[in-house]
Amino acid sequence: MKTLKFLSLMFIAFVFIMGCAGNYGKFKRQSESESKVTKRELIDNWSDYDIWLHYHSGYKPPRLTIIIFDTKNDDKEILVSSGYSKVKDQEMWTEIVKANTASDGEFTLVWDTYGYDYSTGVQEILGLDNQFYGFIIYQQYAVSLQRVEQIDENTIRISWSPPRREGSGR
Repeated sequence: MKTLKFLSLMFIAFVFIMGCAGNYGKFKRQSESESKVTKRELIDNWSDYDIWLHYHSGYKPPRLTIIIFDTKNDDKEILVSSGYSKVKDQEMWTEIVKANTASDGEFTLVWDTYGYDYSTGVQEILGLDNQFYGFIIYQQYAVSLQRVEQIDENTIRISWSPPRREGSGR
């Protein structure tokens, strides 16, 4: 009887662990020097990607916090929520690049918020088995990347949230 209880508990534990493991990809952080090169290549080769923008609406005017570059001409897709807008043409992309280029020529989503210098992060978006889906450029103060969830063989969804700040109660 003890053996049956033990085996039953082991089976339940195994099922629980396998259920929680899920199908997840990952974000792969780039070094500062890699991210500068990647940002320049993404700007120059923008037409090779479906580009999705997310603005933080808590500011007037809303501030750009995330840019997702989903590779075109492959069978892979990054799902985005309804809060994103798609770059429609070169004119729109040129305006975004111009508005987010610092005086030193660096493409950045840095905000002038409370006198702090927040940086722009660049990460690769990888599915299961390190399959490449695209890139994400994000404002590190405003975004906490959480996970890459594999929806089906060729589709992922990324999750993020505002970062937790000390004393904010979040």
